[in-house]
Amino acid sequence: MTPSAITRRTLLKAGAALAGTLALGGRDLFAKGRPAGERPTLVVFWLNGGPAGLFNSADAFLANGAFGVTPDNVRALGNGLHVDAGSLGALPAAALAHMASVHFRHGLYTHNDARAAVLQAGPRSQLLRMAAAMPASPVACAIVNNLGLPVGVDARPAGERGLGFEHIAQWDQARRTLPPAQFDAIRAAYGAGSGAAIEDQRSTFAAVETLVREGANVVFAQPAYTGRHDRQFDTHHDDTGKTAREIMAPITPSLATFLRRTMMLPERNVVTMLVGEFSRTLPGADHAKGGTATIIGKYVRTGAAGRQRPDGSPPEGAPPPEALWAYVTAALRLGTAPFGLNPHPGLLV
Repeated sequence: MTPSAITRRTLLKAGAALAGTLALGGRDLFAKGRPAGERPTLVVFWLNGGPAGLFNSADAFLANGAFGVTPDNVRALGNGLHVDAGSLGALPAAALAHMASVHFRHGLYTHNDARAAVLQAGPRSQLLRMAAAMPASPVACAIVNNLGLPVGVDARPAGERGLGFEHIAQWDQARRTLPPAQFDAIRAAYGAGSGAAIEDQRSTFAAVETLVREGANVVFAQPAYTGRHDRQFDTHHDDTGKTAREIMAPITPSLATFLRRTMMLPERNVVTMLVGEFSRTLPGADHAKGGTATIIGKYVRTGAAGRQRPDGSPPEGAPPPEALWAYVTAALRLGTAPFGLNPHPGLLV
């Protein structure tokens, strides 16, 4: 054996050992930590029922025109990311410059099983696991509005480091320390009414922003109040994408307002994720066995981790949902890896 061969083998073994060491204890030493004084917040807008991939993987359907995708309604953002021009493509410039599409595959068909696969790791809540990995906050993990968590997800899972869900369905539960004038200005920005309950799309976004400004770690909300309350995006037989676009249309303006007002908050890193239990497949806009999530945040590099296949299903090589949470953890710059190593380092700045 030559000295050069020994050197190569030694280096390979050393690299493998280093990788194991870096992953030991759930820490990813390649992950960037957050700047001093910066508070992270994760906002999850759950698109219940499973949105079609036309919104964030539009290029997959350009060739066959599925879901009504045409060159006229697609916006290319760069690095392989093509979005629906009328929804995600209409968001503020700061969001378009920091938006990524990340696919996942869970291999499941039913709504309940797929929801649990994305939002839970067995009996453990991914939302609570994320909140537990963040700095201490008076609002660890808030579930906003009267829709609560989607059916099939445990509403009272075991706590993580003593943390549990806080259900916010009334305005007096959302505001903690904000001055009344600032609180009123937030509600006015979304055109939220004066009622006491958080029970529609506008009040939902206003309440989510309120909790972000109160320093919440994780905020979860279902923003869609169109269609069935338990599966708003369950758009079977919508091969043209018409129904899916109609459901997304009222969400887009409030989402744009939210991103415009929260992305550049000083000393804050607000990461917003839009995701449902799966995407839709053709023909019939049926349930895909995985999907794509859209992640927006100041440390996100615009691009796509991959593209859906022309029938709407995720790529064969798509990782499980746990990898999605690993990527989000890195975008939050927590400096730890409770969900494993980030599989998409190229989609971060």
